[in-house]
Amino acid sequence: MNPALAFIYVAVAMMAVVLVVLSVALWRGSQQGARLAAHQADAINDPAKANAAVYRDQLAELDREYVMGNLNYEELKAARDELSERLLADVAGLDETVQPAPPTSTVVWQKPWLSIAVLVFVVPVSSMLMYSVLGEPAALDPMALKQGVDSSAEVTPEKLTEMATALTRRLQDEPNSMEGWVMLGRVQRARGHFEESAEAFAKALALSRDDNLSIERAEVLAQKNGGSFAGEPWSIIQRVLTADPHHLNALFLAGSASYAEMNFTTALRYWERAREVVPADSPDAPELDRAIAEARNKLGLPAIPPRAAEPAANLQASQATLAATSISGRVTLVKELKGLVAPTDTVFVYATPVTGSRMPVAIVRTTADKLPLDFVLDDSTAMNPSVKLSSMDEVTVRVRISKSGQATAQPGDYGVSLTPVKPGSKGLNLMVRDTLQATP
Repeated sequence: MNPALAFIYVAVAMMAVVLVVLSVALWRGSQQGARLAAHQADAINDPAKANAAVYRDQLAELDREYVMGNLNYEELKAARDELSERLLADVAGLDETVQPAPPTSTVVWQKPWLSIAVLVFVVPVSSMLMYSVLGEPAALDPMALKQGVDSSAEVTPEKLTEMATALTRRLQDEPNSMEGWVMLGRVQRARGHFEESAEAFAKALALSRDDNLSIERAEVLAQKNGGSFAGEPWSIIQRVLTADPHHLNALFLAGSASYAEMNFTTALRYWERAREVVPADSPDAPELDRAIAEARNKLGLPAIPPRAAEPAANLQASQATLAATSISGRVTLVKELKGLVAPTDTVFVYATPVTGSRMPVAIVRTTADKLPLDFVLDDSTAMNPSVKLSSMDEVTVRVRISKSGQATAQPGDYGVSLTPVKPGSKGLNLMVRDTLQATP
């Protein structure tokens, strides 16, 4: 169901419930009011009832005096006894002289149709007026909403300025909203305010480390520098690729940056690494193949034939092989360290050969706020396509929590390791208890 239509149905149902409840309360209230008025009129015409009402008021007054401390218990008891005797004497006198009159007042009840009609009119109208002022009426028009999302022609410079102003005000009240800073960064980028955009992305990254955001900030910094990636933009790209050699956005941008610097050989190398990861049926595949073809043309190399989609049988077989040689488990953190590890600290989970090179053959990178983490290491997380996890007989699985985010271990990093582990092992339990050490 269309979300706007669902919202309308729910709003109408809630309004109907409110109207029914208010109408029933108004109907019953008017009935009770008519009965009370008739009862009061009968009491006025009946001397006995009138006297009884007077004595009830006097008794209530005595009780209030007692509560306030103006009478003690003995005085209260004597006064109540005296009132009771007077009431009995008055009733006896009335019985002898006055015959009780039959009730002369009837219940005159005017049904509150007019009030209910006004209520049924006022509540919906006032609700719609409030929504038009405080809500977003355009959201009820699916076509307008779709056009607003899909059509960039509707986003005028004036609207972008309004969005930037509104986001800036909101972030003054919610400075820890990572999503708000990301949105502000993208709006400022669309306005061409690259300095403000880079600052907004930096504040978002200070709240939560995200490699995709880092790459987006590198693009903005390059735009601020007139298209040059020298300096910080390249440093960001290299840092992301060091931690995750198959980060697609970083590989794409590294190739584009190299191509812009006329370094076609390096651009081709980055794009071909990306091509190894991107499936043939991916929406990014055609554009990536065109970029590779242009780079090869610049270098005078022959064009490569377009790749065909991998047959389903081969794809299933490769996925089965990947699962059979993968290593999976869970990383947890002891309670004693939770106050010492920040949510933004970087967590590396990786596998290295048991002997020889310490270069990871598979690595996963995330942040401490994701702990406890269920991880999978396999050939898709390999750092070097020529040295894969599936080619190893045994590996050492390591976990390292780093405040600096650097790929190399630093003093004070927390971690744990488990060795030897055979590819295909499942359900490993890696609990980080202290600074880097090996588990038995």
